[in-house]
Amino acid sequence: MSVAAWWRLLAESGWGYPHWPLGRFGKSLSHLEHTEVERARTTVGAFGVPNDVSVTLVAPTLMEHGNEVLINRYLESIATGQEMWCQLFSEPDAGSDLAGLRTLAKRDGDRWIINGSKVWTTGAHASRRAVLMARTDPNADRHAGISFFIIDMKQPGVSVSPLKDMTGDEEFNQVSLTNAEVDHQDIIGGLGEGWRVAMTMLQHERDADAVGHDGGGDVINQVDLNAPVGQVQRDQEKGGATSGFFYATGSVKDDVTFSLINQLASGEDPVLRESVIKAKIHRRVLDLNARRELHPSVGKLLNAALCRELRDLGFVSGPASQLADDDAIDEGHFLKSALFAAGMSIAGGTDEIQRNIIGERALGLPRESIPGSTTDHRET
Repeated sequence: MSVAAWWRLLAESGWGYPHWPLGRFGKSLSHLEHTEVERARTTVGAFGVPNDVSVTLVAPTLMEHGNEVLINRYLESIATGQEMWCQLFSEPDAGSDLAGLRTLAKRDGDRWIINGSKVWTTGAHASRRAVLMARTDPNADRHAGISFFIIDMKQPGVSVSPLKDMTGDEEFNQVSLTNAEVDHQDIIGGLGEGWRVAMTMLQHERDADAVGHDGGGDVINQVDLNAPVGQVQRDQEKGGATSGFFYATGSVKDDVTFSLINQLASGEDPVLRESVIKAKIHRRVLDLNARRELHPSVGKLLNAALCRELRDLGFVSGPASQLADDDAIDEGHFLKSALFAAGMSIAGGTDEIQRNIIGERALGLPRESIPGSTTDHRET
């Protein structure tokens, strides 16, 4: 069976996304029940659903804020893995200060003309579509003058330039928008409601980062939909061209680290054994977060900390842990995970932002003041 046929079978059965609503490729199960379904799938070794922005972030945001036209237009291609998507959020001069974005959208009849630049866009090189934050009213409050668009990444006005990271991968990109066009109907949540929609998507991103999403498709590159599903699954298990991002997310980072330790380190070292047990306890705490028992920002902080803990733990197993590619006994899987570990404290909102969210929203503490400013312009 091809990947395309398998993903369609999962989507149409409702078992690919059991926590999605009935009639929307789901079964309206709880997140806890969804976790049990995922556990059953991984136990038997079945290939999972696509694992990219379209599934983890766009679909739930679309179902919450999109109208019927948009849901009917895009949800099926997302659920069946026909198209990869990316996020056009951060800009060269506005990273964590998301409300400081300068990408401008001007209306021209039934379309919008977009000009600006985005950066650190994961998977833009392989994406068919993207969600885009752009300023539609430059005179409005910086949070109120933003709209949330769906944009075609393959049009002439969109240029993608890869950015190589320290793992050697080129999964991040800078995207230039020069008179790019968007249909007026492709606004999610309504004109000027982009900030509210973006906060929903960021919540889903932090939720996914906190839990760790282990799916079937490559999170960076488009899977060959016509290839036999077994072949793609074997290639991904061997590593293939899989990115450092893949090895640094979900339970994958646990597996690559513990596998390396088992091959390189002596089980008689009491300090190493204690550290391994501690890391496994932290993983169990994160599993609780999969049941929505922790605030997503708490889970995201714990996941970022676990990435660093596993990185240090793997390096303790010996100098061989620092070898890459064919020189390494694990083809360099651990090294990619280790090199990417620090980035998990930045992606989807820095650790500092997560702590502010926890303090102000979960604990009800006063908002942090900014010296020399009477208005709080931090990302929320």
